[in-house]
Amino acid sequence: MFKVGTEKLNELILGIKERNHEAFREFFFLFQPGIFNYLIRLTCDKALAQDLTQETFLKFWLNADKIEISSSPKAYLYRIARNLALNSIRQRHNNCSYDEDESLLIYFSRRSEAEIDSLFFMDDYQRAVNSLPERCKTVFLLSRFSGFDYSEIAEMMEISLQTVKNQMNKALSVLRKRLQSHLN
Repeated sequence: MFKVGTEKLNELILGIKERNHEAFREFFFLFQPGIFNYLIRLTCDKALAQDLTQETFLKFWLNADKIEISSSPKAYLYRIARNLALNSIRQRHNNCSYDEDESLLIYFSRRSEAEIDSLFFMDDYQRAVNSLPERCKTVFLLSRFSGFDYSEIAEMMEISLQTVKNQMNKALSVLRKRLQSHLN
């Protein structure tokens, strides 16, 4: 993911508070891959994680006037995502009488063996993606999770198209190697 400095983040948040769509768009593209991956780990459901990612950013936008620049807007964004995921898990499993930790334990205990294997794969996958060098990881996430084509990524990151291709090849090679046990 892109690294964003405090000054730039504050500038984006001020723009969002002023309802600047371009500032929100930039903020979205900076943080969407991380939020999506976080929600996948919490829900183990790609479609649900996609829906919750969109809902997270929508809530962030709708509550922009409540955002304090002195606090961490990124933490606020992740807190929204976490709360949405926990609410979704509770709704899907009717465990409203349990506290959050018990609800999560019950949720995971009801998984089939295939779902548990999938959970282990997602955990290993997340670690493998996080182990990629920063530029390589950014290219991979923009391509595979945000749906940008190589030329768009090259333009966004201000690198050549060939560099994007090389970084994707490197990412796929590393991921294949690290996830070999799951591929057999």
